Amino acid sequence: MRATVLALALLALWSVPAAAEDTTDEQYLTVAMPAAKAVAAEFAIPASVTAAQSIVESGWGRSPLATKARNYFGYKCKAGNPGPIAIGCIEHPTTECTPDCHPAVGEFRVYASMTDSFRDYGRHLTTSPYYAAALPLAADPDAFITEVAKRYATDPLYAEKVIRVMRTHNLYRLDVPQ
Repeated sequence: MRATVLALALLALWSVPAAAEDTTDEQYLTVAMPAAKAVAAEFAIPASVTAAQSIVESGWGRSPLATKARNYFGYKCKAGNPGPIAIGCIEHPTTECTPDCHPAVGEFRVYASMTDSFRDYGRHLTTSPYYAAALPLAADPDAFITEVAKRYATDPLYAEKVIRVMRTHNLYRLDVPQ
């Protein structure tokens, strides 16, 4: 409860979102691509996957969780603990599929910036044993997200959704060294 109150107070102070509800898809990509490439450089995770997951999880940066909490990957707090990068927690409606999909309320991480949300994503994927099997697949973004999806989301079609975004928007171009 105390962390939730702190997060709400911080949100009031830092309420300028990185992406607004009227942001176009291309505007979101312009902002998200450098963050995805930074995650690739620091954590060796395909930038295409990072960008696509942020799109799927945040609705192109337009979701209330993204605009108010700067949470672009749907990361939850655990027992009120936001982890080492987030600045607090906030309750937010969600859908869980266990296995049937149903509405729920979760406690989600709040970040000071989009960069912090993306860095936490990279940190989480490279430090959690859940995703260890995906890391050697980083050179193949489709295989990487297929492995990550096994533990990342409860949606059984999650990997397909992320791959569809990568293909439709040619996000694989982000993985090419420049």
